[in-house]
Amino acid sequence: MEVSIFDKTIYIKDLGCGYGSLSATHIPPSVNLFVKVTNGCNARCAFCSNMGCNLSKSEFDYSKLWRIVDELQSKKIFVNRINITGGEPAVVPNIVNRILEQASIDKYKGIHLHLNTNGLLPSSQKLMRHSRWNSISMSLHHYDREMLSEIYGVKIPVNAFSFDGVNMDIVNASCNLIRGYIDCDIEVEKMLRFAISLGLPRLGFVALMKVNDYCEEHFVDFSEINFTSIPHLYFIESRNRGVDCKCSNYLYNHDGRILEVYMRNYANPNYCESSLMYDGQFLRQGFHDDNIIY
Repeated sequence: MEVSIFDKTIYIKDLGCGYGSLSATHIPPSVNLFVKVTNGCNARCAFCSNMGCNLSKSEFDYSKLWRIVDELQSKKIFVNRINITGGEPAVVPNIVNRILEQASIDKYKGIHLHLNTNGLLPSSQKLMRHSRWNSISMSLHHYDREMLSEIYGVKIPVNAFSFDGVNMDIVNASCNLIRGYIDCDIEVEKMLRFAISLGLPRLGFVALMKVNDYCEEHFVDFSEINFTSIPHLYFIESRNRGVDCKCSNYLYNHDGRILEVYMRNYANPNYCESSLMYDGQFLRQGFHDDNIIY
């Protein structure tokens, strides 16, 4: 549906996902607000659209961020969550900590605050320990530290999997399917067991978006993986938004412990309905350089 904020028309979600073959039902008008605090990163993942980017030099406008939140709330648009993302947020901790401080006051503490992070480097784990996060998405693309070092393009520390002081109950790990790494049912099962050994409650598998040559060459289609051959992995439901995206949910049981499993079967990178991006200077609909709203 169309709504107006700052005298500009945007498109927001008023239908939920369809469940299997069931039609979507109406939901309150809502948005996800992504706050990109930097282009820079402490890793060098070849599949990332931010690969090779440097730290942003523009000053982050904090007051504008909260004017955006106030505008959305005044228009009765539900802020589903504020996603702090990058690049890697941990390379600019001062910016993130100022956002966390403001998000903790009474006016905003009811808003769901989410962190996207690579999660395995010391500065990332330090940021993960903050008590204000409602949820955290952490990249975890392999169970072997040396293989992870190859994927990240930096050396992963020996103690990377300790997560001291991190509330693991709110952490969701995300694993990219990458040719030569996690690319078959045997490797998927190893990742499932590894996630359980770390005490993670949730693990997601994601196909690469074909944004560069590396992603094209290392792309693994979900149809290549025989998920039904993995013991104790049980299908729960599928959700979709037609041609734009589809995900499937499973439960995995190992040694009496349960892991929630999410799979993003496909996603349209141009789909941006109900996603707003603020980069410290401009608010945009979706994840493109144009379409500035405010």
